Amino acid sequence: MRLQNKVTVITGAGHGIGKAYAQRFAEEGAHVVIADIDEKAGQAVADTLGNAGLSTWARATDVRSYPSVEGLMRESVDRFGRIDVLLNNAAIYVTQQLWKGPVEELPLEEWDRVIEVNLKGVFLCCRAVIPIMKRQKSGKIINIASGTFFSGSGNMPHYTTSKGGVVALTRVMARQLGPWNINVNCMTPGSTMSEEVVNDEIVKRREAGITQRCFSRIE
Repeated sequence: MRLQNKVTVITGAGHGIGKAYAQRFAEEGAHVVIADIDEKAGQAVADTLGNAGLSTWARATDVRSYPSVEGLMRESVDRFGRIDVLLNNAAIYVTQQLWKGPVEELPLEEWDRVIEVNLKGVFLCCRAVIPIMKRQKSGKIINIASGTFFSGSGNMPHYTTSKGGVVALTRVMARQLGPWNINVNCMTPGSTMSEEVVNDEIVKRREAGITQRCFSRIE
């Protein structure tokens, strides 16, 4: 197993793509810390993986709160001795009643809500884990951005901006942290068919349009 005994902290691991990350890391032998603001969902993932004989631990975490993420990192080290990987996945995204519309009509509180989780949350988690990884002289940070950063988005200015900020922050940290043998990378997945995406009305309408234009569809 490629990640045998590697301690991996994954935020937003109670649902969707984060849950899939947690499962795969655990299957590859990692000790996975499942951090999610939804304590019940995070514990359910930990229980499912634990029942399969995999090493997991769930902790309720609000990435908007520095005391919360600092406690997450500290308790992870207390439990497992180190942190080898931080995967910043927690985000507000299209299926979570995200406001959609023109820039000039975007409510200020909605802008703040998305930026606080999607960008500031990544920064806070990195800020809390970097001293730990510097002491270890090793570590990997993986930030999840979005393909919308490259193509733009017609109706999600705050979401797209937040993910562009994640890409920029990743580049800065990669340059700064290399001397400590800390590797920082970013992934930009497109739409993933998680349970939330499948139930999103915009995705359903888009899928219906694709179906109407195609000659046939592979089931």
